[in-house]
Amino acid sequence: MATPEPATTAPASPEQSTPESNNNKTNKIKKVTNILLLVLLAMFVFHLVADRFIPSTDLARVRGFVVPVAPQVAADVVEIMVKPNEFVKEGDTLVKLDPTDYEIAYKQAVESVEQAKQGVGAQTASVVSAEARVSEAQANLVNAQAQYKRIAALAEKGVVSKADKDNANAGLSTARAGVASAKAELEKVKEQLGATGEDNSQLQSALLALEKAQLDLSRTHILAPSDGGVSNFKLDVGFRANVGQPLMTFISTDSVWVEAYFRENSLGNLKPGDEVEIALDYAPGKVFKGAIANIDYGVDWGQNEQAGKLAQISSQSSWLRDTQRFPVTIEFTDSEAKGYLRVGGQADVIAYSEDASLLRPIGRIWIRFLSWLSYVR
Repeated sequence: MATPEPATTAPASPEQSTPESNNNKTNKIKKVTNILLLVLLAMFVFHLVADRFIPSTDLARVRGFVVPVAPQVAADVVEIMVKPNEFVKEGDTLVKLDPTDYEIAYKQAVESVEQAKQGVGAQTASVVSAEARVSEAQANLVNAQAQYKRIAALAEKGVVSKADKDNANAGLSTARAGVASAKAELEKVKEQLGATGEDNSQLQSALLALEKAQLDLSRTHILAPSDGGVSNFKLDVGFRANVGQPLMTFISTDSVWVEAYFRENSLGNLKPGDEVEIALDYAPGKVFKGAIANIDYGVDWGQNEQAGKLAQISSQSSWLRDTQRFPVTIEFTDSEAKGYLRVGGQADVIAYSEDASLLRPIGRIWIRFLSWLSYVR
């Protein structure tokens, strides 16, 4: 008699899962969802807090003084002392102009000064001579007065004739006229001489012409106004340089700063002097220190109203308003950044307000992460 085989139980299909397993899956999904929501909420709250105490922006540019180098005298270029984008020191010669015409003008000015000095000397001698003639005329007048007194006394006594008295009186008048003439001549010579010595007008005019000629001659050497670099020029020997016509562009490195554009909501706790860290795109992996120099009070927001017209109201179609940004000027406080600064270069900036002590370590980690991210951005 055969024994019956035990009945085999078919595996349960997915549709036949137990309620307990379904509840476990549902709980796991809810748990993950809750965790994600909490993480997102924490990130949102952190963003709001950080934006007030350690605001950051990637909308920043390196700025500096850009000066067009233009000659102050007209001449041909005879030598170019720099290459494009070469770093130069203050006072280095950038370009030499042909000095021939200005050397001649300088020599002529020197000769004019010598002639003026000689003229002053001759006029001084004339003054001395005129003063001597005045003294002689005054002496003659004294003698004529004494002679007239004697003749008049003798004429009253009848010793001499009246004609002799008249002759003595005429001599006295002539002596007086001689004094007046000598004094007039002295004043005329003094007027021609003008001031004496270095204050003489003719000599001063010649000295000013000499100074101008010397200045023009020195301007044939175009010098670097400060430490910096030269850019944007294609120049060759023989080029005619004209007054005021730029030959090249000079970028000063003595005064370079960052202009960062922060959102309006981020400026509430910032003030001049607050610490800043800067990551330059030109120097990935490096972070430089700075400080806020000033925060602009206003920007142009596109409202261009004219007198006689009604006000124009810009419409806002979206629920979120467009972000308004304000320029913040930042100065570098460490010297290490000097070799990495390129005017117009982009940067990431994070600022630390006074109350950011707890968030400061997070901000430092973030800006360093952004500095390395510059390799791939």
